Parts: sequence; structure tokens; C-alpha cells
Amino acid sequence: MPAQAGPGPSAPPAQLRLSVANQRSALEPARLAVLDFLSPHGLSAATIYAVELVLEEILTNAIAYAFPAGGEQAVDLLVEVQADAVQMRFEDQGVAFDPWRAVRPAAPTSISQATPGGRGLLLVRSFARSVAYRRLHGRNRLTIELARA
Repeated sequence: MPAQAGPGPSAPPAQLRLSVANQRSALEPARLAVLDFLSPHGLSAATIYAVELVLEEILTNAIAYAFPAGGEQAVDLLVEVQADAVQMRFEDQGVAFDPWRAVRPAAPTSISQATPGGRGLLLVRSFARSVAYRRLHGRNRLTIELARA
């Protein structure tokens, strides 16, 4: 009987699902889980940086603003590695908020007018290849696609 080759090396999983608690302490474990998931996919440093930036900005905003009543809530995250992109989908039951309709903060005209914060969504916009927001059945769904560089 001829020898049969076993299955070849398995491909890394193409999707990661996480439920991230609405607490600042949940940010770092989520970041590390995403980096661990992405590591076998051979992504460039630029793509990894973009993923980390989007992850931190969107989760930080959700934790800070989506749940004004507090309580134990979560942001569901799906990260999918595609042939030419990394797609990130954030879902929560927080306050409806389409970040892409948010008013851009006015640019300061001097250093004394400049204040920290409020520009994270601008950074996310600059890295995203595409963005889609929907409010469906009481849930926010924000999908951000980043090009693989």
C-alpha cells in the first residue's frame, strides 16, 4: 500500500473574535490577542501599526462614550485577514454614534489653542481604506478595512 502524505501545514486562522469589556484595563489584553493572531500572517510593520492605532482609538472611544450609564458592557470585535486587507468590525449596544459623521475639530491657529485629544478619529480616517457604519437592532456596527501593505 503506498504511503499517504498527511495533511500539510495548516494555514493560520483567518478570523479572530473577541469580546472586550468596557474597561480601560481590557485594552492591553485585546491588543496583545490581536497581535498574537496577526503574527503568522506576514503583515508589514505599517499594517500592524495601522491595526493597533485603529484598535486603540475605536475601543477607547467606545469605552469612554458608548456606555454613559456604566455597567458591564462589551465591544465585540472581529478581525479578519484577507488577501489584500485586514478588516476590523466593532459591535456594541452603546449609544448610537457614527464616528464618520462626527464634526472634525477645528485646527488650532496657535500652540496655545492646541489641546490634547479629539483627533484620534482623524488618524483612523487617514489609515482606513474603507469605513462602514450601521445601527441595526440597537447595535452599532463599525467596519474598517485597512489595506495590506
